[in-house]
Amino acid sequence: MSSNPAEGAVLNQPVDQIELVFSGECKPAGDGFVVLDGSGIERLPDNVSSVDKLTWVLSFDDPLAEGAVGVRWSVAAPDAHPIEGSFSFMVASTDVSPSDAPSQTAATDLDDFLETEADGPALVGAVGILGRSLSLAGALVGIGGVLFAAWVLRGSPGDIRSVLFWVRRASVLLGAGVIIELVHQAAVVKGGWQILWPPTTIAEVLGSAFGLAILLRLVGAGFLLRAHLDVIPAHQVKDPVVAVQTAVGVGAGPALSDSAALDHPTAGEPYAHRGDYAWKISGETRLIAIGVFLLLLSYVFDGHTVTEGIRGVTALVDIIHVGAGAIWAGGLVMLVHVVWRRHRRRADVRALQLAVRFSVVAAAALVVTGAAGLVLAVTIADDVSDLWSTPWGLVLMAKLAIVAVAAAAGGYNHKVLIPRMTQAGPDSSEVDAEFRRAVSWEGAAMALVIILTAVLVGSAS
Repeated sequence: MSSNPAEGAVLNQPVDQIELVFSGECKPAGDGFVVLDGSGIERLPDNVSSVDKLTWVLSFDDPLAEGAVGVRWSVAAPDAHPIEGSFSFMVASTDVSPSDAPSQTAATDLDDFLETEADGPALVGAVGILGRSLSLAGALVGIGGVLFAAWVLRGSPGDIRSVLFWVRRASVLLGAGVIIELVHQAAVVKGGWQILWPPTTIAEVLGSAFGLAILLRLVGAGFLLRAHLDVIPAHQVKDPVVAVQTAVGVGAGPALSDSAALDHPTAGEPYAHRGDYAWKISGETRLIAIGVFLLLLSYVFDGHTVTEGIRGVTALVDIIHVGAGAIWAGGLVMLVHVVWRRHRRRADVRALQLAVRFSVVAAAALVVTGAAGLVLAVTIADDVSDLWSTPWGLVLMAKLAIVAVAAAAGGYNHKVLIPRMTQAGPDSSEVDAEFRRAVSWEGAAMALVIILTAVLVGSAS
């Protein structure tokens, strides 16, 4: 942001206009523009105008006369991010040269004014992080859970029922997070928690790009609530995991539909097993697919990419990034759930089958997530120094570090544990226990990644 008068300027005549120029489109939010004049009185501009939403002109009928003048501003970008800042300049008397003007840093009232934020800033920020964390966790687990049930999971109807149960719970969590996000954004626009008056505050939020994201998530969450049990014997449907392995030229072993696999229950291991069920694709699951699409689409209208890069390109990359991330993160959560559910019920964990099937999907998702994330980071960052000089960059670096830990855990599972499970056989409780611990730690890292992502979305870049 730049201004006229500039930060630290010393003028020899009263000021009746202040011009603020922002690098991207924005609009006043919260307190908007507040000025502390030379006599120590807080004043609001008599008129605030902008032609392009980049340059804002503050006009004063009674010019700002002699003294140190402070300006505090609060605006919201199209991506719903609140941005705040302040600066000051000096209006000297006409018979005092700029070099003889008193130092503005000596004005304690001015210093306090420039450091003052809107009411309850810490609480408002914490509520925003909470809402984004809940909605993001709900979206990732919901989307990832649906795809895990459709692509990865082969087991008993009870296994599938439990995954779909948590998909529905994730949709409720998503809805709760979205409502909190709406309340938070209304508080940002209003500058406090008096969001119910005037009622137009909520309408203003819903009428923005961010509001469209909110509505898409609510509708998408409603569709995910339709995720109910409808199963079919696994050998009656085409196995997507085997199809992926075949496409990349990796042998997947005999398919379960082969007569040899039916006669010998473990002939198709680790990809298939006699008596396995799969989630049946029906008309209702097609509606769930629409819900998944709406959830992915919602992220096109929320976040830094709303204002950065070529709109169509960043929108597509955003959808790919969130979708692939959901396959990895949400699928991992469901993998941990199924492994521990079978263990608690003293059922055959069949860790090798779960590990092999999920590793095929997760490996592809991890590569796509990383590539899309790199494109988005390059799009958002103006310079490499943004990685260590901005809140957004610092949070991004922390997120990448945790992602690296989770990816390393996944690599350990693929390169070390899966071969050990293959050699030890299906009855090795020791290797199964090690696999449970490994995926549990990986899941914990992923939960931290979700929280950091929620913070990242609201961080200034």
